[in-house]
This record gives sequence, structure tokens and C-alpha cells, in this order.
Amino acid sequence: MNLAELTQAYRKRSSIRAYDSSQPLDKTELSALFEAAQQAPSWCNIQPWKIQLTAPATTKKLSEALVKECTSAVPTPDIPFPGQYPEPYLAKRRACGGALYGAMGIERQDKKGRWAAWLRNYEVFDAPHLAVVSREHVLGEYATLDVGVWLGFLFSAAAVANIDMCAMASIAAYPKVLRTHLDIPENDIILFGIAIGRRKDTAPANRCKTDRDPISSAVTFVGFES
Repeated sequence: MNLAELTQAYRKRSSIRAYDSSQPLDKTELSALFEAAQQAPSWCNIQPWKIQLTAPATTKKLSEALVKECTSAVPTPDIPFPGQYPEPYLAKRRACGGALYGAMGIERQDKKGRWAAWLRNYEVFDAPHLAVVSREHVLGEYATLDVGVWLGFLFSAAAVANIDMCAMASIAAYPKVLRTHLDIPENDIILFGIAIGRRKDTAPANRCKTDRDPISSAVTFVGFES
């Protein structure tokens, strides 16, 4: 695969928010996916990412616990979520939400529909697998950057392998539930989850597609000729 083909694979991918629970991946497929991501670089090669990866029955049990918790408890993430988004990030966040709710046919004033859509996060979008990603607290924020690089490698591998995924900060809001059901030590910081499986083609949520800024918005070429 050359760079143009890889870029095209990236452009085709999207965050999938509805899965066919009857199509789990086998352990061989999942192992190959995470083996590819394991090649990610990290500071001093410390490889700080830790992953708890659930089979369908465990995913369902964990999802039920998360739904129950999110309807009765206050979020307590290990890393606080942003309190506000300044521009231009606020506009991008609103556009992302508008694209998703628009694809689902949920109007802005439809509070019931929006709450049901939010609960879908804790139902893991019916995905058969959930990866819960953490890193040791003592390693500090640079280890979080390493985990971000690893996540990019994982998404790249998934794009090439035609495996569907959605990274989810939402489930990190309830770390107590995750630690109760999974082997995550108290001295590990829970960062995010990843729904993994095969998309449900008929689901309206999966029609959502967000755009990307041109590279001129992010990259400043210094010392190059015009």
C-alpha cells in the first residue's frame, strides 16, 4: 500500500456508532489488529498503553453496568473533561454534533431523542467488543501522548483491515464501573474506550461523516520557497 492508497483509506473511515452485535471478530483478527498497533513508537520505547479487550458476553455485562451508572451517578473521570471549548474548536464541536444528530434525524429541541442518543455511548453502540485503554499514573502526560500515537496506529490498521471502530471518551466518565468489571489497578489512569466490530449498514448514525480542515490550518512550512 502506497501513501495515496493509505490516505484514501483514511478518508473512507468514520467513527461508527451502530454495530451488528451478531458479527463479533475472532481472536485471530483482533490479535492481528493490535499486533499492528503495537509497532507504534513511544518515548524511550516505554510502550505505556494498557488495554482490556472484552469478548461479547463481557461487553454486554459491562454495558449494562455503565448504563445503570450513568443514569444514577455523577461522572468522575480520572482525567477531567474540558470545561469549555474556545473558538475555533467550539464551532467544530457543534458542527460534529450537528452532523451526527442530523444523520439520526434528531432535532435540537428533542431532549428525549438526544438523551437516548447519549445513552448509546454506554450501550457501546451494540459493538461486540470494547477496548478500555489506560496508562500508569506515574508516567505523566508524555505517556498520554504515546498512547495517542498508538491509537493512531490502531485506527490505521483498522482502516486497512476494514474493521470498524469508535474511540469513546464517554465511558471514562465512570472509572469505578470499569475497575469493578476489568483488571485495571487504581494507580492506572483510564483514558478512553474503543468500540470495535462490524458496522450496521442500515443505522442512520453511520451516515454521519465529518470533514477535515486543509493542512494549511495545521502545518506551517518554514524556510520553503513559495
